[in-house]
Amino acid sequence: MNFDRALEFYVKYLQTELGYSLLTVKEYKSDLTLFSRYLRQKKNLKETQPLSVSNIDKFDLGDFLADLILERNNDPRTRNRKLFALRSFFQFLVRQEVITDDPTRAYRSSKTRTSIEPIYLRLPQARTFMDTISRSGLKTAIRDLAIMKLFLYCGLRLSELVSLNLKDLRLDEDPSIRVLGKGNKERNVPLHGEVASTLKEYLPWRNELNPTGKDAQALFLSLRKRRINPRTIQIMVKKYAKKAGLENSSDITPHKLRHTFASLLYKETKDLRVLQELLGHTSVSTTQIYTHTDPEQRRKTVDKMPRL
Repeated sequence: MNFDRALEFYVKYLQTELGYSLLTVKEYKSDLTLFSRYLRQKKNLKETQPLSVSNIDKFDLGDFLADLILERNNDPRTRNRKLFALRSFFQFLVRQEVITDDPTRAYRSSKTRTSIEPIYLRLPQARTFMDTISRSGLKTAIRDLAIMKLFLYCGLRLSELVSLNLKDLRLDEDPSIRVLGKGNKERNVPLHGEVASTLKEYLPWRNELNPTGKDAQALFLSLRKRRINPRTIQIMVKKYAKKAGLENSSDITPHKLRHTFASLLYKETKDLRVLQELLGHTSVSTTQIYTHTDPEQRRKTVDKMPRL
């Protein structure tokens, strides 16, 4: 079977059997397409010549993984993510009896720091970030503010946010939003009053666009009346972070805003179980990375030591 055909089958498997989000599937497909392009170049294959999955061996894979570090300057964490995508792909092909051997078995994940604290905004930074959006004067400001508040007050994933529809929103006396998370698992996230108020302001702006077709029910829209694109939001976050003068603004992403929500909420409540449910984590061990302390907390704690 040629690689493109195998990839087509695999993508359908991720969508229908595993229930992965469109954004996650896109990332897997991107990593595998990069691998395919690398092999085609390495083997000097023309566009019309097929790349057979049965002819891919551990040496091809090893060259690709080495290239990620040496030539593309990927860090170990990125290299591991691509290896995970490849391993999942080839294991799928073995189970489907398309190939008999999994070439990824010869490779392990690179050593990388797993105990690092997640990057997040401190409270003054988060306030500056939000104030920058409010004062931007852009015609999309109310939409952008609603999006950022869902990240910072609800901890949504980017894929979850772009998938939201009008029917998922409740703005009655008990405002909440229905979120479809990883593996098609639903969770109900209560809305802070600040979020509910901003969403009420946003909806008339959104309805004036009067979207039609497949995007008619999308909660967040582009000015082209289409469901907003994940890349648009990623660019938007960095733009506002830079405008707000935040340190390392180029490193601020939607996922960092999710980290901010989790870190600030845990700092206030110390309730790991509630945080796990709000974030949609299957295991509480995943949520435990937010139980870190910041440098200021550590300094205050040490200063409380009695004089010896």
